[in-house]
Amino acid sequence: MTTTSYGPSTVKKRRRTQVELDAVDEAILVAVAQEHPVTLRGVYYRVVSAGAVDKTENGYRLVGRQVLKLRRSGRLPYHHITDGTRWIVKPNTWSDVDEMLNDAAASYRRALWRDQDVEVHVFTEKDAISGVIGPVTDKWDVPLGVLRGYASESFCYSMAQAVVAAGKPVHVYQLGDHDPSGLDAWRDFQTKVTGFVGSRHWPVVFKRIAVTPDQIWELGLPTRPTKASDSRARSFDGESVEVDAIPPTVMRQLLDDAITQHIDPEAYRLHQIAERSERDVLNRMIGDRE
Repeated sequence: MTTTSYGPSTVKKRRRTQVELDAVDEAILVAVAQEHPVTLRGVYYRVVSAGAVDKTENGYRLVGRQVLKLRRSGRLPYHHITDGTRWIVKPNTWSDVDEMLNDAAASYRRALWRDQDVEVHVFTEKDAISGVIGPVTDKWDVPLGVLRGYASESFCYSMAQAVVAAGKPVHVYQLGDHDPSGLDAWRDFQTKVTGFVGSRHWPVVFKRIAVTPDQIWELGLPTRPTKASDSRARSFDGESVEVDAIPPTVMRQLLDDAITQHIDPEAYRLHQIAERSERDVLNRMIGDRE
């Protein structure tokens, strides 16, 4: 495991040669091709692991500049880099009923967890990671939430109400940074939700699937010094690791495994049959109108 410090470089800055910049570009293109969709910080960690830049703020800024150049030149597809921190909300509207029916038939999905014995929820500490793991939660019809540090009482109460409404065991998975505040915020969320749920309902099971101490060693994840100013650092052992440091493909597989272990194969097979049949009904409705 690398223990190189994460912070401003003490080495005198020098202008990189074109050969060196080309090597950084190649590392970026390889990383994104293998891992997309990926955050900019995720690309940076992959390029650090490849040895193309140092683990410093200057290294991060260099990767950001080169990614921008590669995107603008057309060598790096824009949609391969995800930014979950900014989004737009618009209600669904259609120009006429026929367009609505066509869209409904094409996008119709039957509620997957209705016929399963449990329900699954996923949370991430960071907005940016939502774009990385969204393809997995979308595929398996699992709600994805962003906690952004300590969750409010109102949010925890709403989550508890969703647990109660499920009427069956609920498994809640989380992906976040391995640092004092990240771990404590997750503990606080569990305590609040469990308190609101009480003991009269089906159990809610919480599990953090990234970043874990074992993953830091097994994956050789880049670390950074734990902030001494964090009041919780006294009880925290070791250095900190950002969830972005986990390769996106690994992160998605971890989440996919966590979700699919709860899916009953026979119930899912019947679910798919019913979904195809109901989509056919919508298509016939469209045909009857033509």
